[in-house]
Amino acid sequence: MEQFTQYLQAKDLRSATIDQYQRQVVLFENWYSMELENVQKKDILNYLAYLKNKNLETISRYNALLALRHYFDCLLQNKLISTNPTNLIKLRGTQKRKLHHIYNLEELEQLADTYYQLEVKRTQENLQLGAGQYLKQRAFNAKLRNYAILQFFIHQGLQSREILELKTDDLQLHKASVTIRKGSVKGNARTLPLHATQIGALMQYLNEVRPQLETQNTDNTLFLPIPKNDPKAKKQAAVNFKRFNQQLKSLDRNFCSLAQLRASVVTYWVQTYGLRKAQYFAGHKTITSTEMYLPNITDDLAEDITKFNPF
Repeated sequence: MEQFTQYLQAKDLRSATIDQYQRQVVLFENWYSMELENVQKKDILNYLAYLKNKNLETISRYNALLALRHYFDCLLQNKLISTNPTNLIKLRGTQKRKLHHIYNLEELEQLADTYYQLEVKRTQENLQLGAGQYLKQRAFNAKLRNYAILQFFIHQGLQSREILELKTDDLQLHKASVTIRKGSVKGNARTLPLHATQIGALMQYLNEVRPQLETQNTDNTLFLPIPKNDPKAKKQAAVNFKRFNQQLKSLDRNFCSLAQLRASVVTYWVQTYGLRKAQYFAGHKTITSTEMYLPNITDDLAEDITKFNPF
């Protein structure tokens, strides 16, 4: 089990995930009651049937299978077995995602433009209306910051946490690129190009807006800082993203979440550049994660809508 622990740690898995996988392997070991090096594919299938008879939900059986797949990969890596008995075993009903609208590239850019016209410019116009200048200026700065954040969602397909972990020196404006570091998010580091319209917005944010915001801190966080072990800062960042999410919902009836924007961008990458390049852009550790955005899977979801909701 020590080798298995080291194998999982090398994959940068969270400690809770490692503990879960270890428990799953122990449960299988108790059920199998023989040396695990002798396990065959039929034994895995019998174990999954056993779990099903115990009324375990599909997701629980899938997690058990995933843990065993990692375990036998570890044995294979250490040359204790010649093949992984979990290979080619799949469970139905475990990979379907929540249905939502997938934006095309034009729709993504239109969403960003709509936010700028209706939120940023409108707030800027209010600056000219007399009293309450301090609060109006803060609101305007926050909208400009959110517009810069939105650009990272629709052009680089970043996750929320990746955006929060960006530093000012991750930007190379003279090269029109940004480096995404390997941080607390489960994903790979990569360098992505900046969009032409993004550079101007970032320059305005860095030069005019960020110095006025109270959220800047000493570690050069680009946007909303989340210092380690600071629950108050984490809560404030969550509140800001929730408010931003609500603003976008009010502007576009197809919008449901910020994660939807990343899904749309990755889908576009898969269709335009292919799986391998999309995998790099998205920072996925495995090609399996990227395959979830293949057009045929999206088509299957659309067929479900037609089948069960024909009107």
